[in-house]
Amino acid sequence: MSTATPANASGGASVAGTARTATHESAAVSASTTVSGAASGQVSTTVSGAASGQVGATVSGAATAQAGTAIPRGVTAPDSPAGPMTRLIPRPPLPPGVPGAAVRPRRADAPHAVIGAEVWHTGWARSLLERLELRTVIADERLSCERVLDTLAAQSVAFVCEELPVSGLAAMTWAARRTEALRRDDPLLGVVFMVEGHRALDPRALGPLVRTLSPGDTDLPDFLAEVQRVRHEYHWELRNRRPGPLPAGEAVAPPARWTGTVPNFNVKHPSMLLPYALLSAHTRRDVYCEISPQEALLFVADSVGRGPVAAVAEVFRTLRQDVDRLNSALGSRLRLHLDHADDYEVVQAACESGFDSVMVDGSGRTLHQNVLFTNAATELARRYGVLVEGEIGSIDGAGLRKWNKTTMSDFTRFVENTDLDLVGAHVGQFHSFDYGFAATRRSLADVGLMDDRAAGDDLHAFAEACARVEKDLTDAGLPGYSAEHRLVAALARRATTAGDGPEAGPRLDAVFREARTRVPVFQRPLLDALEKEWLEQRLAKARRKTEVWDEVFATEPAREHRYAAIDHGLVQALTGVLEGTGRALVVHGGSSISRVDLASLPAHGVARVNFGSGVYADYLEALRAHLPVDLAVDLNSLTGEGTWKHVRRMSYLAEATRDWRSWTDAPPSFVDTFVSRLERCYAAPLRGRTPAQAQGGRS
Repeated sequence: MSTATPANASGGASVAGTARTATHESAAVSASTTVSGAASGQVSTTVSGAASGQVGATVSGAATAQAGTAIPRGVTAPDSPAGPMTRLIPRPPLPPGVPGAAVRPRRADAPHAVIGAEVWHTGWARSLLERLELRTVIADERLSCERVLDTLAAQSVAFVCEELPVSGLAAMTWAARRTEALRRDDPLLGVVFMVEGHRALDPRALGPLVRTLSPGDTDLPDFLAEVQRVRHEYHWELRNRRPGPLPAGEAVAPPARWTGTVPNFNVKHPSMLLPYALLSAHTRRDVYCEISPQEALLFVADSVGRGPVAAVAEVFRTLRQDVDRLNSALGSRLRLHLDHADDYEVVQAACESGFDSVMVDGSGRTLHQNVLFTNAATELARRYGVLVEGEIGSIDGAGLRKWNKTTMSDFTRFVENTDLDLVGAHVGQFHSFDYGFAATRRSLADVGLMDDRAAGDDLHAFAEACARVEKDLTDAGLPGYSAEHRLVAALARRATTAGDGPEAGPRLDAVFREARTRVPVFQRPLLDALEKEWLEQRLAKARRKTEVWDEVFATEPAREHRYAAIDHGLVQALTGVLEGTGRALVVHGGSSISRVDLASLPAHGVARVNFGSGVYADYLEALRAHLPVDLAVDLNSLTGEGTWKHVRRMSYLAEATRDWRSWTDAPPSFVDTFVSRLERCYAAPLRGRTPAQAQGGRS
């Protein structure tokens, strides 16, 4: 195995980067390193492994090179009793004015690229790979790519680049087998196959996150960015490392606190803001409206073409403008809250949009991880003067943890180790909506990967169809040199030979039409079988995408007729812990709480009660009376679950409320009806026996 580090890297070249200890290696391993530096500052490190498991090398430094060698975990440090003496010779600094004297520091988390030796020793390929400025690990026949991947830390490798030694149908089959082998531990590993001619194989015939590398290629940086983007969407841990140092400046003081228990209503559609603002104006009290990243993405966002976070951020900005406009026009005190956010970038987007408060939700993780995430997000929000809410004790809408209430010990530890304004807890209530924004991001990434190779004729599906038909021919006893095998190989080569431009190469319908005019009649069934298999592969992808969408919308909110059993003793105990700390309790799942229980919460000093699915169902019912008969009948037929139910509901809302911003001066009658219900069922119970000085108000 060899590793190579680009010329502009400061610091040493680590043989294994962030390596895991390779337990399958021999316990008796001696190591040293060969480091040679060219005048240009290029550094390469060669490690050769003998059959006995011993590694041997020497160290040398060029006068014009700057280098240091890091000791990977699992390798004995120099001068230790267990290992031989190893000399580490640093390169002297370059004199001022010499090109390369100013070396840009390397990011500590720069990913690895595992490169086959035959690729690295190909001049044009090496030049293209070096421009990516990755930590490069070279594999050869003595230390395969699979063994390198076993050694390096999980997800630290961006892609593997190997030579494609065959062509035609064999190339597609070989590439599929190699991709499956390399992705044994990481299904999102990028795979690049070097080909000498840019027309050798159309990369669209390969799978997602797989591409070819040919002379003059300029798309490799885009491929690397795509791999990193997909991983970012899949892995919460990758995008939620603790934020770096914040800009200099004092934290802004949070806004005015609460003076009693206030309702907080979900925004499933922007038109719902108007009745909330009217309720605030009529009662002359604060009313909160909240939106979660999941709701912003699935109910309000126009497009996710720039990514889920960009789409959600645009929704946040629009909502802030609408709330400000309504407050100015109606004299209302409508406050905007971010609900159930478990990503730093989403919290920051809400803070930058001017939200009044944010909920940083790490409740789905261990208490320790919850505290770490909450503190980092709180530090971020404090710079914007935004109220911060955390949650301890997950409120599971599926009911799997419905009875797992927040414990006093966990609550006390959470409060003692965080600096929050509001704390949410599980006291027996439940949600009827899925707030799994991270899972939705993964689902969208899944759909994107399936779409990546499904455009046009879907050459990837055709390649899979050819491989399946080849297997069927072999199972039927036809030898590899038979005319049938040769026909499938010829069709694959004809269809997947790359041309110039993104849509280059013949269309598959033209390939089939041409073949039917030339093959004997007895081979026509083979063509039809291949076309059938190709279409079935495409249909399988479409079905899988439909299943993913059904999973995303499987928990479409619906009216809940059952009520939760609130543990009032626990509520009183939790608010007792917060007494005198300047913090207050928030109760989620308000739609699952009976009117009697709601009326008891103000006496306990609860600052806010969040209402979601029940309010949304009430809004749809009030809207039905306002719409033409055909749309109302359409709503009554919404009995299906999943995607279609969501599509039809949102289409209904879009048609019914397309001009809702013009309703401010003269709201339709159904709005007044809905406001009356909000007051009677949700706001009035919270104005019961309220303490003279509401607990939780910070000075």
